[in-house]
Amino acid sequence: MRVWVESYGCAQNQGEGHAIERELHAHGHTIAPAPEGADLGILVTCGVIGATESRMVARWRSLTATVPRVVVTGCLVPLRTEALAGPGRDRTTFVPIREQGGLPGLVDAWDGGAVRPSPPPGGPPAQSPSEEVVISQGCTSACSYCFSRLARGRLASVPLAPLLDRIRAARDRGAVEIRLSSLDTSCWGEDVPGGPRLPELLREASGLPGEFRLRVGMMSPQSLSEIAGTYFATLAESKAFRFLHLPVQSGSEGVLRDMHRGYTVDQFRAIVRAARDVLPDLLLATDVIVGYPFEGPADVEATVRLLEETGPEIVNVTRFSPRPGTPAAALRPWAPSTVKRRSRDVVEAKTAIGRRRLERWIGWEGTGLVLEHGVDGSSVARLPNYLPAVLPDRLPLGTWQALRVDGARSTYLLGEARPPPDPPSATAPA
Repeated sequence: MRVWVESYGCAQNQGEGHAIERELHAHGHTIAPAPEGADLGILVTCGVIGATESRMVARWRSLTATVPRVVVTGCLVPLRTEALAGPGRDRTTFVPIREQGGLPGLVDAWDGGAVRPSPPPGGPPAQSPSEEVVISQGCTSACSYCFSRLARGRLASVPLAPLLDRIRAARDRGAVEIRLSSLDTSCWGEDVPGGPRLPELLREASGLPGEFRLRVGMMSPQSLSEIAGTYFATLAESKAFRFLHLPVQSGSEGVLRDMHRGYTVDQFRAIVRAARDVLPDLLLATDVIVGYPFEGPADVEATVRLLEETGPEIVNVTRFSPRPGTPAAALRPWAPSTVKRRSRDVVEAKTAIGRRRLERWIGWEGTGLVLEHGVDGSSVARLPNYLPAVLPDRLPLGTWQALRVDGARSTYLLGEARPPPDPPSATAPA
């Protein structure tokens, strides 16, 4: 059977979509290069905000008009399947996230249960030099607004040995960036009392042979605070990028309490200080929600002050979107014009902060890992802390490139390729 797979949303969704492709190919099915001509379309959905859900509904309708049969999985299943209504519903099968492992058997049955001695030639479509490895499902938090937590449930960590097998397999497929993905990577292992936690996973994965780098995904201040000292010490000695994605969501203590985030602003500050004490060149990414129903003007000001104080290089700003089934959905929202104005203020602040933080890197010389190509013939190399540097040359993906940083924007650096230094130099800015 010819199968088309497309995924939306977070790195975990992307990783699950790629895993579905690999499993179907191993069962002898052909991964189609486009939905046109495919026998089956698989849609891995995201439902983090209302606008995303609307996009998923439109994409589902387009897919059902293109392929004879569709599977929908991801975060809209089973919470919002009623939104997928109309023509094509009778040709759509809904597969919950934790039942994705049964998809190859289901597709086999639809294809007549034929036994194939080996996968078809060619393999799945070539992917980037990066690969996601999902380390757990669900989380231990109870955030009042979070749709993803409802969709994925409570924490269920993948055991250490199978995870190391998955990382080895990704490395053997040629991945040079392996992204450890989850709703909250820092709570990995918390559901197994006395078992390994994230620092041990990072240490064991870094001990695997090969020239690859790990990127540890998003984590909550609530769960990271328990292991922060050990984690940052391990990160400094590991094969991982010096990168920390730590969503704060608000700089207001009152708003954090109303969101049920489970930590304080001071705890967030303490984690950032601890990280930078060990890793002065750390790249800090955070997330902010603007327009939460209990948020007032003073709360927005507190958020901007916290961003100014902690200086994250990356700030993802999202306007609050009430999601069905969450406690926050029952709250009275702010007028869209109010939320838009507050969002603009935070975006202006984070843009200025990002530019100041990145300008510190002008003049830096070292090596970066080339992970992307631009449409204009450029390349994007990731520095040791994961900052992106855009280089004007089209360089081979998955290779290490000596470079010098010559400029900075608010979200990326500008550089030029250099002959390799002797010996290689990668000195962080003072």
